[in-house]
Amino acid sequence: MFNTNLQQQLLQPRIWALIMGIILVLLHRLVGEVNPAIDYIFFGIFVILIGIPHGAVDHLVEEKYFQKQKKPFSLFRFLLKYILQILAYALLWFFMPVLSLSLFLLLSAWHFGESDMQPAPRHVLWKVSQMLLGTLVLFFILMREPAFTADLIFRITRESALALNSWQWAAGNSIRIYSVLMVSLILISFWAQRAEPLKWQPVKWINFILLLGVIFFLPLLPAFALYFGGWHSLNTFDHMSEFLGEKKLVWRLWKAALPFTLLAIFFLGLTALLWSGLLSHIDPLPVLFIFIAVITLPHLLVMNKMFSEKRS
Repeated sequence: MFNTNLQQQLLQPRIWALIMGIILVLLHRLVGEVNPAIDYIFFGIFVILIGIPHGAVDHLVEEKYFQKQKKPFSLFRFLLKYILQILAYALLWFFMPVLSLSLFLLLSAWHFGESDMQPAPRHVLWKVSQMLLGTLVLFFILMREPAFTADLIFRITRESALALNSWQWAAGNSIRIYSVLMVSLILISFWAQRAEPLKWQPVKWINFILLLGVIFFLPLLPAFALYFGGWHSLNTFDHMSEFLGEKKLVWRLWKAALPFTLLAIFFLGLTALLWSGLLSHIDPLPVLFIFIAVITLPHLLVMNKMFSEKRS
């Protein structure tokens, strides 16, 4: 009954996300030149209302993990470790932007695949399938605007020719990359299913395919927002609710995320205010991207522990 209730709670937001994506696609197709503000508003709605909150309850997940491990939990130690991980990754970005970007893409691909293909068995072939699925989805999103992605990579890596050339090669060979990833995913998932079966959820995967179909017709920023907020974050809320127990229903979990969500929005707003006044000479897009990357790292680590605990 609990899992059924969770699915019912999440089905409606997923449908609304899909409908909003379709409306935006129709605007782009029928109107033609859409005001960029509409894409930014769409991006903000999905990232602020769903994306940020899904990472703002990591402390609850970590506390539950410690309880299951029968270890004492300290919120202060958790936050200190969280902040130190952010600072360490920020330093790596400062000194080695190309390596940091590569690490971020690999971790994001793994995180997306791990979350989407839950509850996957512990077999190593399923881990490979998760990585392939996440890589396929991430590459698919980045290819919505290859030129924009190339410009973004060039700027966030401080004009690295290696990073730019690598992306241009990938964009130029996109059909081959799609083919290799898709065939590998199908074959390895088939072998994984024979080794240790996964209970598939047809409705979930039909929704997933429909969402990717809508994303195909969107520019990069709203495409990422639709996947990140309208799919990945809702899935993660589902997994966290199940992990935290029956009393932690999705809407309550979202409400529990409000303090840290508002704190994150406050710092984003403060950063934007400082940039507009004192730091307007600095390119804001790389700073925003790196900010998202560094706060993502500790979240990925918390989620990985949660999924490992659930599988065990």
